[in-house]
Amino acid sequence: MQILLVIVESIGLVVGSIAAAILLCWLLWSAFRLIRHPAWGPPIVILPVILWAANMLPRSEFLRMTLVFALLAAIPFWIEGRAWRAAWIERKRPGVDEPLHG
Repeated sequence: MQILLVIVESIGLVVGSIAAAILLCWLLWSAFRLIRHPAWGPPIVILPVILWAANMLPRSEFLRMTLVFALLAAIPFWIEGRAWRAAWIERKRPGVDEPLHG
């Protein structure tokens, strides 16, 4: 029974860390999208990693795994943020028609 509890706890830790990391990156991406620079959001994930490495954040397995997964999840969010910004600039150029929504 003890082994089963350890397995469930480990799975919960991994799944919860992945969900928290993706949510953190998405929230940062969305917040910086409001100021039209979504590519700036995901690199901000480095700040909590630095704080954790400097012992300014609590030492917990969940936090450590969340930060590792957040660093990995930040890469596609950063790439998409750069593409979003380039497309936004392109749409705002004079003479470019607005896309049809329908």
